[in-house]
Order: sequence, then structure tokens, then C-alpha cells
Amino acid sequence: MGVYASRIASVSNIAVNSVYRTRKRKCIEEDEFDPDSEFIDRTLQTPKKRKLLTTAQYIYKTLFQEEKGSDVTVLMLGKAWRLHKVYITQSPYFASMFSGSWREANEKVISVEITDPNITLDSLGTVLGSLYLDELSLEPRDVISILATATLFQLQSLIDQCTEIMVETTNIKTVVAYHNAAACYGVPAVKRAAKRWLEVNLLGYGWLHPEFLNEITPDLMVELIISPDLVVMQTEFCIYMMLRIWLFVHLQKKEEVVQIEEFYKNHTWSEPFLITEEGRAYAAPFKSLRMKHLLLHHQDVKILYGDNLIPPEWLNTAYKEQWHHLLRIDSNKDCGIYFHFRPRQMSEEEFSRECFRCGRCVEKGGEHIWRWTAFHFGLDLVASLDTTTLRLKRNHRIETEHIQSNHAKHNVIVKVSLVSLDEQRQVKHIQNSGMLRLSLHKNEEKLVMSLDKQLTYPLYISVNMQVVTPFAPTEELKPQQQEEPETVLILSDT
Repeated sequence: MGVYASRIASVSNIAVNSVYRTRKRKCIEEDEFDPDSEFIDRTLQTPKKRKLLTTAQYIYKTLFQEEKGSDVTVLMLGKAWRLHKVYITQSPYFASMFSGSWREANEKVISVEITDPNITLDSLGTVLGSLYLDELSLEPRDVISILATATLFQLQSLIDQCTEIMVETTNIKTVVAYHNAAACYGVPAVKRAAKRWLEVNLLGYGWLHPEFLNEITPDLMVELIISPDLVVMQTEFCIYMMLRIWLFVHLQKKEEVVQIEEFYKNHTWSEPFLITEEGRAYAAPFKSLRMKHLLLHHQDVKILYGDNLIPPEWLNTAYKEQWHHLLRIDSNKDCGIYFHFRPRQMSEEEFSRECFRCGRCVEKGGEHIWRWTAFHFGLDLVASLDTTTLRLKRNHRIETEHIQSNHAKHNVIVKVSLVSLDEQRQVKHIQNSGMLRLSLHKNEEKLVMSLDKQLTYPLYISVNMQVVTPFAPTEELKPQQQEEPETVLILSDT
């Protein structure tokens, strides 16, 4: 039996080995033509990666979220934050608290009173948690709260991150809130970006959005109106028209449904509104208007008196100054920015304060010609734009129904800014001419600017100009500066 079994096993082994050798040879032959084998080899040689919990993530999860090993408890906004001194002293606020002779240095429980409404439980969680992490992702919608909290704890790197986000996301929905936050927390870069956006877009775009106008306080509106960099669309009177809407938005009660023109046509005040008890809160922006430039068209004056917002006495000096300009021009004593008898140079500061501001939006490239409808003391100035240049022409027609300046040469100062905007209406490219002094003969045209190739459409054109010598009521001519009296010939009948 044992011998038989041994023989069977021997035969079986031979058979198995024979089959195995045959199968192996067959597999080898098949593998030589099997395309999947190359894929398998690549698979075996490809490293398999798995993202492990980093040290920073472990610290954040274990120490901050799970509060393990806490050695100090900070009470803020009704919540007990179990923290670790070694991490939170990255903040100069806490570092100062835990050093020196402060009472909190040796206490286990500390209370921090927070009165800033911008600081929330969510922003505290984000900012305190950042002390346990090596990177932080912020949402623009939370950035003001994060900035407020980072400012409290004096975390400059986080303040810088908020600054970058705010500058990048300045638009009509964020600009006023960003400007106010930047002023509150001392972030000059954000305040500059917000103010620049407002200067460029207030009159060309912002006045169309009542919700946006409602956010602007009287103080901020004053800051914008007096700004030398305000981009005025059409003419200076459009600033007044924008203020009409701004005032209407602030006065309008939510339960009332009334159109702006109906509101001013049927107003109930019998005296100028801005000197009433209710109106005084809104008077400052109107006082900041350049009154003399509101009196350059009869239709504008009609609107001014119809609205009965501005007291007539606010306009008295403006009327006097404009009449004085007319008398000087008529007597040939003023042919622009120079007195007839002595040079009168204007500083850039004086020019920015006195000049007439106007502007235009050109939607697409091509040839464009226009004039700004306003009384320029008989000087008809025509602007022309093509794809490469901006020019200014003194248009002098022999036959005209308008008052006309007949000086052989008229001196003007202009300052032009060309502005292209991106999708958020931030300044993408700007080209400035600086102050240009132009002497224009009748029907003479002069080049103002050659356009940069980086400018895109729509193109915003902002023009500041001075066509008469500014008049200072307190300025008295010294004896040696006075002119010789004119010789007057009197003709009698005898």
C-alpha cells in the first residue's frame, strides 16, 4: 500500500510539473503580447500618495478645536475660549497682557471686553484659530470682521491679508463699507483704493443706484465733492443733480412711493430746505459745491430756485464774481489766465480749487466731437477725440446768437485725465496730462494728449479747465499795479 501510494505521488508530481511547465511557457508567450502587463508594471511602480494630517492641522484640531492642554481661558462675547499662552502670545495684545506686572499675567481666567460691533464670535474663532495654523483662507464677505478682530489683537500679517483682499474686491457693493472700515481701523491703502473708486464712479455710475447713495454719509460726500480728483460727468451742475438724488434717498420714507421729480415739485418747505432744522444735517455737501459754476445755464438756475434747497445768500458771492468776470472781459481786461496789465500765474492748488470740472464717457473708439453746454464767458471750446489724440479747438463763428469773446488770443489752463476701468469699475489704466497752459487764437486747434495704447473703452474723459482769471474779493490792487485811467471823449450838442 505504501509503495503504491508512493508511485502515485511520483506520477502525480511528474504530471503536475509537466502541466506547470507547459502553462508557464504558455503564460510567458501570452505576456509577450499582453498590453495590460505594461499597465500593471506602471501601476506597481507608481507611488501611492495620501495626504496626512500636517503638524499645523494636528495642532489646530487638538489644541484649538478640542481645547486639549489649555493653560488659559479667555472670556469674550459670552464664550470661554480655552487657549494656550505659547500660541496666543504671537499676538502683541496677549504678549503684553502676559508680561510685566499686569494682573492677568498669572491668572488662569481672563475677561476681555469687546464693544466693537464688527467683532463677532465667528471672526474671533477665525483670528484666534489662525494663531494655531500656518495658512489661512478668508472670504471677502467676512473681511471687515476679520480686519476688526485682527486690529484688536494687533496681528499685522492678518491685517495685510485683509488689506489685499479689500483692495482686490472694491466695487459698488463693498466700497463704502471698505472706506468706513479703513478709516476706522487705520488702513490707508484700502482707504485710498475706496476713495479712488468713489471719485471715478460717483457721477458716472453710482448716482444710478439709490442703495449705494444711501450708504454715503454727509461727511464722506463732502470729501468727494471737494476732491481735485473727482471725475465729473457732463458739467459741474451734475454734482448738484446727484446731490438732489442723494438727499431724496435719505429723506424718502420706506412706506412712501414717490418719484424724485414729483418729490421736489410738490415739496412742503416754505424756506430753503438746507437751513431748516431737518435740512441742516445735509447742508455740508451742498455748501461744498462750487456755486459760481452752478450759474452757467439759465435752465440750471431755474432748477436751483425751483427746488428751493440752497438759500439765495449762498449764491450772492458767486453772482458777484461772475459779473465781475463779465465786466473785465467786456473791457478787454481779461483774456484768460492773465490780467491785461500783469501776469497772473495759477498754482496747481488754486487751479484745483477754482477750475470748472466737466467730463464725458466715450463708449467706443472712433471720431467724436462735443462741447460742454455751459457759459464759458463767450469762449466756445470744442473737444475732438479719435483713436490716437485728444484736441481742443477755440471755435469762433462770425454769426452767432451767443455772447462771444472777441480777443485775438485767449489763454486757458486745462488738465485732462483719461481713465479705463475693469469689470469691478476699478481703475485699470489712467493717463494724466498735468496742467497745460494753452493760448488759443480764433478757430485754432491744439493737441492736448496723445492716447496711450493701454487705454480701453468705454473711456472716461475728465477735464478741468480755467478760462478766466480767478477773482479774489479781498485782493486789492496796489497803486503801482493800477491801470492808467482811460481818456473819455464827451460829445455835446453845442
